[in-house]
Amino acid sequence: MRNILATFGRRTQKHPVASKPQQRAGRKTVFIIEDNPDSLRAISQALGSEAYHIEMADSAESALRKLSSFQPDLILLDPQVPAGDGTRLARRLLADEDLVAVPIIALTQSSHSLSGALPVNDRFDGHIQMPAEARVFSGQVKTFLEPPPQPVSNQSPRLDLSHAATSDRRREAAALLNLIEAGLPDSQFAPEVQNSLQLLADVVGGLQHGEVADYLRQAARLSNAATARARSRFRSVIRLCRELADRDPDVVPGLADLRAGYMNHRSSEMESLEHALKNGDFPTLQRAGHNLKGTGAAYGFSELSDIGRALEGAAKCKDNATVEAMLDQIESYVSIVLSTPVH
Repeated sequence: MRNILATFGRRTQKHPVASKPQQRAGRKTVFIIEDNPDSLRAISQALGSEAYHIEMADSAESALRKLSSFQPDLILLDPQVPAGDGTRLARRLLADEDLVAVPIIALTQSSHSLSGALPVNDRFDGHIQMPAEARVFSGQVKTFLEPPPQPVSNQSPRLDLSHAATSDRRREAAALLNLIEAGLPDSQFAPEVQNSLQLLADVVGGLQHGEVADYLRQAARLSNAATARARSRFRSVIRLCRELADRDPDVVPGLADLRAGYMNHRSSEMESLEHALKNGDFPTLQRAGHNLKGTGAAYGFSELSDIGRALEGAAKCKDNATVEAMLDQIESYVSIVLSTPVH
């Protein structure tokens, strides 16, 4: 690690994870998003005796409007609240980079518990089963607001790139990213990883890999956020950076525009996939998964091919829960890619 820092020869300041307005000083802000008036009232009363600042929204429109004006410390969300386009508000919030450091807790009527295992690929930071007794509910919220500190692992990757040719920054980038990826999940929180990613971004930004530099900066912003989404997102960004760094510079005219168009199309089809899931139209979902499986890697997005393969299998088995989780992953991955220009 120190060898690579010495090679780069300069330091940069840390970037904040979120760009939203700061939290209210002195009190934690809990944002409750629930479209059932009785549940909203009960939750508000359960937390009324706590020293929290409570914000509430009973619709997606209200929630998004309020989120544009403040940054909550915790979001309690009914996952079934619909967004304006008929999809789930949860999917939009879970894919929002500005909220990636904010724990989002699902208010659910299911059998999930705080101590039980969460579903595969779940992007929530926990579940609270409703209805809940006021004292129990308050204690659960406090647990999520005051999580234990992230331990510093003794198994941090040794980011020693002294063997790399200093004239080939692209190879240095690939070597660093391979080490970080191999050390996940611990390497996300390893000392100096954030600074190394920022320094590396500065170095490769002046070369032919401006796209790599943009994603490296995104990874640096994620490196100190410990939510479930931040860990998943960090892993995806590191993989994307590694694949871009390994790839020779594009020589096909118009490829950048094709890649950008491909990802924009993935974003625009989310509404139709959500409606297909609601209507039990598994053949449509299976075809969509098959398409992603076959095309994602061809455009340089191999993780999207992996997600497509899982979506195709889940749709074939009519596995609603896994299909929904895969749609969440598609939305998240698209938001990662589109958060910076595709070169």
